[in-house]
Amino acid sequence: MSALPLMAVAWLAPLAATVVALATIPPLVALYFLRLRRTKRVISSTLLWTRATQDLRANAPFQRLRFSLLLLLQLLALLLVIIAIAQPQLDLGETHAARVVLLVDASGSMGATDCADGSTRLSVAKRLATERVQSLHSGGLFSGVAPAVMVIAFAKDAQVACPFTDNAAQAIDAIAAIQATDETTALVDAFELARAFTTVTDPDNAQPIAAEPPAYELFSDGRVGDLARVVLRTGERVIFHTIGSATTQNVGIAGLAAARNPDRPDEVQIFARVVNWNTTQYAGDLEVRVDGQLRAVTPKPVEVPAAQEDAKSGVRLAGETQVVFPSIQLPQGGVVEVGVTTKDALITDDRASVVAAPPHALHIAVVGRGTFVLKSLLEGMSLAALDLFTVDEWDRRVASDAQAPDSYDVIVLDDVMPASLERGRYLIFRAPPVAAGVAAYGEKSNASVRSLRDEHPLLQYVNLDDLFVSSMTAVAPGGDADVIVEASDGPLVLTVNRGALTLVYVTFDPMDSNWPFQRGFVNFCSNAIAWLAAGGNAVTDEPLAPGDVITTRLPKDARSPMIRTPDGEEIAIFGPPQSSLSYGPVRRSGVYRLQWKQSAEDRPARLLAYAVNMKTRIEGRCDAASDISFATERVAGVQGGGVAKSAAWPWLLLAAFALLIVEWWVWLRLV
Repeated sequence: MSALPLMAVAWLAPLAATVVALATIPPLVALYFLRLRRTKRVISSTLLWTRATQDLRANAPFQRLRFSLLLLLQLLALLLVIIAIAQPQLDLGETHAARVVLLVDASGSMGATDCADGSTRLSVAKRLATERVQSLHSGGLFSGVAPAVMVIAFAKDAQVACPFTDNAAQAIDAIAAIQATDETTALVDAFELARAFTTVTDPDNAQPIAAEPPAYELFSDGRVGDLARVVLRTGERVIFHTIGSATTQNVGIAGLAAARNPDRPDEVQIFARVVNWNTTQYAGDLEVRVDGQLRAVTPKPVEVPAAQEDAKSGVRLAGETQVVFPSIQLPQGGVVEVGVTTKDALITDDRASVVAAPPHALHIAVVGRGTFVLKSLLEGMSLAALDLFTVDEWDRRVASDAQAPDSYDVIVLDDVMPASLERGRYLIFRAPPVAAGVAAYGEKSNASVRSLRDEHPLLQYVNLDDLFVSSMTAVAPGGDADVIVEASDGPLVLTVNRGALTLVYVTFDPMDSNWPFQRGFVNFCSNAIAWLAAGGNAVTDEPLAPGDVITTRLPKDARSPMIRTPDGEEIAIFGPPQSSLSYGPVRRSGVYRLQWKQSAEDRPARLLAYAVNMKTRIEGRCDAASDISFATERVAGVQGGGVAKSAAWPWLLLAAFALLIVEWWVWLRLV
């Protein structure tokens, strides 16, 4: 454990104090040694002149100095003045370094309102950081050089709000400009940014060399997800300003989904998951709203078990309960919102939203062999149309009309690859996609699943434990490819989303595996088609998280696109006309609405909605930490910015003045 000292003193002007001490203390003492002798007088007896003879011996040079209260008081007063000139700075955290990095947590949990007068933790952190800058630059007479200050705001990623500066006003303005987010918390990037600014290049060999480590001051509630990955280097010290109450508890909505009944498409089934970070069981009602209108309330309070400490890891795990609501009529689609009726300190995760799209019959094209298994599966779905093409027929159609892929919701490529793959939404089996950042380099055999991302919408209700693939295409995915299922020899399923081009690539032919004989194959194909038809974003069945980017495909003739944020701000999207659009990353939770027009007569404008929900399983724990543990070191927290430097010289001068008053009073009594 890294123990912080109870008090450290920094001397800003020790040389000036030394000079003054050498120039004043010896003359003062000498004055008592070299006081003038009294005039000799002849008297009859010295019996009553004992004190006079003592003074006489005391004033004789080179004799022992007699104790003098006046001299003691004068020396003490002079000593206090000399110490005040040295500019002592009391610092509980020992941060008198040449450079100081202020790390301000702007993540979702910092939105909790458990501070004095109902302020958010972030507002308190910004106030304390501002006061810290002011104290670092509060030098007075004989003041030394103030340290350079850097300000870094961090949440899911880190941003330099202000590089190293000696200008206190610039650093304070940067702190004031830090915006709240609902993102998760990560600290590794913040340290890497700070270290990049403290590394210089050796001019002789052009090699980077580390400068003197700065002092780090962390303003956070301590609920940081990647602390175990932060390794402090030699000489690095961290002061942790803990923000918030250690007893704050929270309940939130951790997951929300809406699914249409396949037999009654006008009905929507809603599934919600409630998490409880409290140390006691929670019981409360949930409500459902559609486009802001109350539609349902749970008939009895929902009970959620208390959070528990994991016996092996010691990590607190939130209690969870899944709630299934009765089906509601939603023929036109809309924004479905589920919320808890009780309020707590963190209101952001008390509500979660999902966008339920209106019923839509899909237009599907199959290019290639159109095997019996695949064709039967697609015919069993409620489709508006299912068109079959050979690869030559498809190439001729695209050659005559480059926009032909946009006329289908999903295009299935069955072990064939068209000449052009520039736009459209594709489910591809076996044949590697050209010009899509996926490079094939051979064949592999006898593959099984090694790892998968079971939280991805493609794998909803898909069990791949028993999947065996006799032959697969070995590919090297590009930087924008997202591997969903992986074998020991390479990816089995991956996705690529390039705006105008979105694809799901299965690197093997289902007929070369046992997959068609498993229920998971049907669920996977259904999930893939729904995911692709939604533009590759899972907008209609899986909300986004703060920090994600909104991407979508617009019609070719879309005009004046605009994003309306949850707080009502309207942001125009400028640039050349294009079918793909990206906005973000989105920092706050809520519903974002994308509007555009396809003609001057469009009234109202076309609209898409995107739900963004906080990850309360990660960010919902709100009891502030009293200390934090890095990979190799533990740091105790301090409350209320208690490590700020305090200039002691005004109090020293006041004490010196008081001693001089006492000395004057003593002199009057002795005269």
